[in-house]
Formats: sequence, C-alpha cells, structure tokens
Amino acid sequence: MSPIRRTVRIAARAFLALPAGLAAVVLTLVGRPGRAARWQGRITGVEGWTGGRVLARAVLGLPLDAAAFALVGFALFNSVRNFGYPVWYLDTDYHQAWGGPSMAGVWTVHAGGWLLCLAVLLHWPVRWLAGAQHALARRLTGDRPRPRSA
Repeated sequence: MSPIRRTVRIAARAFLALPAGLAAVVLTLVGRPGRAARWQGRITGVEGWTGGRVLARAVLGLPLDAAAFALVGFALFNSVRNFGYPVWYLDTDYHQAWGGPSMAGVWTVHAGGWLLCLAVLLHWPVRWLAGAQHALARRLTGDRPRPRSA
C-alpha cells in the first residue's frame, strides 16, 4: 500500500472513530450489543468486543476521538478552502494576496503551502492519535499484536 493511501486510510479511521463510537453506544443501549461489537470491530480493526467494552471504549476514547475528529475535520475544511481558492475568491481583489498578482500564482502558493501543512498534520499528530486509539482498543479487548510475516 502506498504511503499516501495508508495515511488517508489511517486519517479516515481516526476521523470516523467518534461517530462510530457514538453509534455503537446507541446500539448497545438499545439492546443490540452484537451489532455494536461488529460495528466497533470494523472501525478499530480489533476483534473481541462486548457491550461493556464498547461503552468503556466510548468513554475512555472520547478525548482521543474528539481530537482526531477536530484535526481531520480542520484538514478537510482547509483542503476544500485552499485547493478551491479560485472558486471562493475569484471575485475579490487577489492582486495583493500571497503569490499574486495572477490567480495562478495565488492558487499555487495556497495549494502548495496547504499541501505541506496537510502532509505534516496527517503524518504526525493524526497518526499519533490513531495509534493511541488502536492501542486503547487492543488493551480493552485483550487483543495481542499479531507477528508480522516476513
């Protein structure tokens, strides 16, 4: 798997942990712990969930999930804003903007600058949060890391 694809996949799982955890809690509370366990297993990639463990994961993982949701949400919002710069700011005076006086220069500076910020944001903080989410899930379920095949 390419590094970009792996990073996007990790960021997506970290982002979806909060809404998926809340959905799993609701499923557990309405009497569907088996479905909640399957749902939590798909999102975390860890097996061995029970209703109680789903609830514990939601409570203990809330700070990690909220931080990951906020960071990846910020990244998505600013990606749309910076890569779509000509769409949002075409009717404004962009001659004094970074990269001006042409719209091509302005877009290049904004898109390129955000691409660097995005790479740093997704490569370190989001990966750290995703690793902590995964470690919490493994600890709650008692799942042991599988040895890597050579």
